[in-house]
Amino acid sequence: MNAKGDANRSVRMTKQRLYQALITLLQQKSLREITVRELTELAGISRGTFYFHYADIYALMDQMEAAQLARLNDLMDTLIPSISQEDALVALFTYMTENPDLCQALYGKSWESEFTRNAKKLIAERCLGEFAPDGGTEEQKYMLAFAVNGCFGTIVAWQEAGFQPPAAEIARITWQAIRAVKGRM
Repeated sequence: MNAKGDANRSVRMTKQRLYQALITLLQQKSLREITVRELTELAGISRGTFYFHYADIYALMDQMEAAQLARLNDLMDTLIPSISQEDALVALFTYMTENPDLCQALYGKSWESEFTRNAKKLIAERCLGEFAPDGGTEEQKYMLAFAVNGCFGTIVAWQEAGFQPPAAEIARITWQAIRAVKGRM
């Protein structure tokens, strides 16, 4: 293999170790309480390597959040065309059960984080066209805000319950609530 390929793999592995370490620490404390020293020790890398890739912990968090928002946007590409079907939500909840530590770190203790606000905005913007193709009335926008915040409340409650019931069942429950709101729009 060429050196460039090895270097890229090495960079990906280093970043993955940093992501995992950050996720672990975010489950224990807030971002502002995490130090570069404890992050790098947990990741098993030097502080110099960390600073080679990131200016500070907030830059690492920004990159991790951007990657997750991109993943959420991809999930929305799957969900939006079939939003009228309960099964469409299973992809979202399955992703969460497959990535519980990450989801708990991002949605868990501080579910009003910048990431969550951005995720809610993304979902609302993407869903408004489905629920109200004409751009929506003020009432429709409030109804959508209610539905989106309700979904995030469901996610938090579901996480706190240890991701039980299974993804298909929580998707059914969530769809029942969405259908009730959509029926009023």
